[in-house]
Amino acid sequence: MKKNVKRYCQILTITIFVYALGCGDKGSAPFNSGAYGLGSEKYLYVASGACYGGGVATSAGPANTIAKFSLSTGSFEKVVIDYNVLAPGDSPVAIYDYDSENILVLIENAAGRRIDKVKKDGSGYSTFIVNATALNAVMRSIVMLNDFGLLVSKSSAIEKFNAAKARVTQGANPFVNAPAAPCATSTTLISSVAVHSSGKIVYTHAAATPNNRFGVISSTGYAAAPDCLSGTAGPTTTALPTRALFHSSGKLLISYGSTTAASNFIYSYDFNGTSGAVTNPVAVFNDNSIVNGPSTMVEDPDSGDVFVANVTSTFNTIERFNFSSNLLTRVSGNTFIPYSVYTRCVSDMKVMK
Repeated sequence: MKKNVKRYCQILTITIFVYALGCGDKGSAPFNSGAYGLGSEKYLYVASGACYGGGVATSAGPANTIAKFSLSTGSFEKVVIDYNVLAPGDSPVAIYDYDSENILVLIENAAGRRIDKVKKDGSGYSTFIVNATALNAVMRSIVMLNDFGLLVSKSSAIEKFNAAKARVTQGANPFVNAPAAPCATSTTLISSVAVHSSGKIVYTHAAATPNNRFGVISSTGYAAAPDCLSGTAGPTTTALPTRALFHSSGKLLISYGSTTAASNFIYSYDFNGTSGAVTNPVAVFNDNSIVNGPSTMVEDPDSGDVFVANVTSTFNTIERFNFSSNLLTRVSGNTFIPYSVYTRCVSDMKVMK
């Protein structure tokens, strides 16, 4: 009898515990325990932070959240982290897939710039890197290297951290700092950074002509003029490059935003991984009623589809495109993710499990 009572109590306790895990508020808590489901399903993770779309008018304020959406339907799933609740003033401007359980989040806050490591299941976070010397300007983007080091772009330069989280410099300068022509002048608004499989670094620089360009830097960083391998001007004087993306097709995609409507578009380029040369510019999408103020792009590596976020204040949308025959075609002919509070000023996106 005593054994039966004891067993009953154990079952009751477990039942109450499971029930408690399954209940509760699913709204804007700092973390959402139901944010990440079990299994191999992938999602589109969307960061809403201090965004940049080529000088276009953006929403009055970002949501400052990281949310996830269904990769197949675009439907909203969960909020992973809400920085408004956790740390008001923090703005997630870039995210990267760190491992099976964690996301790296680049935080823009003049009072405390840093990199966080956030649990994909929404259960918590930790501070990953704090470095007031390196993270001393407006944060823009983050890339993890094959050696588990990090490249972090800020308005004025590109910083590197090794796998031990130590800053890697070129003498007393950041890893990429004030490169010479044809990359020059690139020290005011480095909007994004991407890394080719060869290790070569591509960065976009969104300043007024003739400095609206993107450059290619040696994998060892910039120490002298020959480390700038090539530089490419925007296709029009009013087109400001906002994001670089190496597509699995081998093409380099560059998004351009502008207050001039006709200068909002996406171009593809051929990229030579050996020399760093950039050739064959092609406008692969140029309908500014669909792409306007593109802030970021990401590829689904399984399908090759490209997701593009628009941060013009009247858009705040995410579009999905098929990329084939050097042309972007809107999937299904409709907006993939329409405006919501979680798409207000999208700063970055990643496809992750």
